[in-house]
Amino acid sequence: MHRVRIFENIRGSRDAQHKRESLFITIIRPIIVEFVGTFLLVTFGLWGGCSTSGNIIQGAFSFGCTLMVLLASFGHISGTHLNPCVTLGVFIAGEIRYYLAIIYVIMQIIAGIGAAGLVRLLVSRDSYTQCHGGATLLNKIDMIEWWQGLIIEFFITFLFVTVILLVALDTKSKTGLAPLLIGFTLVGNILTAGSYTGASLNPARSLGPAIVANQWADHWIYWIGPLLGGTIAGIAYRFIWAHQDRRWPKPKSKKLNEASVTAPIL
Repeated sequence: MHRVRIFENIRGSRDAQHKRESLFITIIRPIIVEFVGTFLLVTFGLWGGCSTSGNIIQGAFSFGCTLMVLLASFGHISGTHLNPCVTLGVFIAGEIRYYLAIIYVIMQIIAGIGAAGLVRLLVSRDSYTQCHGGATLLNKIDMIEWWQGLIIEFFITFLFVTVILLVALDTKSKTGLAPLLIGFTLVGNILTAGSYTGASLNPARSLGPAIVANQWADHWIYWIGPLLGGTIAGIAYRFIWAHQDRRWPKPKSKKLNEASVTAPIL
């Protein structure tokens, strides 16, 4: 009887340890990656963009190259979303549970605010003022209206999230080149739309500079536009682009019989 109790205690301790390890691997570690990854992405992106005011090329590659490295390094742990719109698209695509998606978004927003605060300390006052703290703003010189900015942010985010879903998640089209493809998609989007809206594609990237630099002009555009883009990208993937094993509704499997199989034409 005593031996049985010893074995039960050993088994119970092993089960408890397994649960702790499972919790760390499936929830705690991915959350840490989302916080650290978003912090690094926003920090290096803003830092590079503010070091030379008005240089869209430098800002685009600062964000894009940083994202490539983070995806290649941490992608296997959390998926490296680093963006509430990406998390929303992945959730709609059915690739993440709702509670983990909510925690991801919270970590991304907090990290974005912290990164913007750090950049304020690293960049000189003149450079920081010239780049408006890295805030995403509509180009008033070219008279970009709010509705134009909204449409621009919608389309570039739609493209960005669609590429992520196809090259990183889909069973048919995912590839080991995903970090490179996703990073260059971000670079291309910023080069295309940066001079019009700042090319946010990411509410967590825009909120931090808005708070720290107190730049709130048309800020709502950088939430509504990207979130709509991520939503439509997730829906389009789930119903149209996804391979049949991930598409919804799933097609009914048809059993082949001898009468339904046609002979090959020679």
